[in-house]
Amino acid sequence: MFKKASLFLLIAGLGLTSCSKDPISDLSTEESLVYITNHDKAANFKQYKTFSIVDSVLVVENERSGTALTDIDRDVLTRIITKMQGLGYKYVSPKSNPDVGINVAWITNTYLNVVSQPLSSYYGGYWGGGYGYGYPSYYSYYETAESYWLISMLDFKNPNTTDKTFNVIWDAQVRGAGIGNRQFVDTMVDSVFGQSEYLKVN
Repeated sequence: MFKKASLFLLIAGLGLTSCSKDPISDLSTEESLVYITNHDKAANFKQYKTFSIVDSVLVVENERSGTALTDIDRDVLTRIITKMQGLGYKYVSPKSNPDVGINVAWITNTYLNVVSQPLSSYYGGYWGGGYGYGYPSYYSYYETAESYWLISMLDFKNPNTTDKTFNVIWDAQVRGAGIGNRQFVDTMVDSVFGQSEYLKVN
């Protein structure tokens, strides 16, 4: 009896699964946002007390780059300042020798995709001598593009004097359908700092 009941429940469960909607397509725009954070595990964040931030957003598209300061850019920069202050950092100007610096970038990667049409120029072998239907091959091209936010924290307090560079001690990426929408700025910035509790200095 137990085996029969288990089998019935299994079949019923499979039926419900097959009839359910695609969980990915059911996500709202906000739910589709993805947050990726990384940090230098050797960094002692307690040693940092002050920070500065760029006054505009770096815009990178493939091999081209520039800067921008749109409304959403201002919102992102302002929210980062608020979150950093909440973690115990003091906001200072770049001329005041801050311990860390924050860079913000909007990055777009464009990819060219190639598809051969038809997938095979030979069908069958039905006719005598092994001949089938022959079609000339041609290629279709289409572009896809992906954009994301990249927030980076640089260690100004401990520069690499040999090659005159600064180590990136923390960075965060935000990807998803709503990254260009101002209404999600607080959610995006709060989320990347929320999953980076080790940044807290107070």
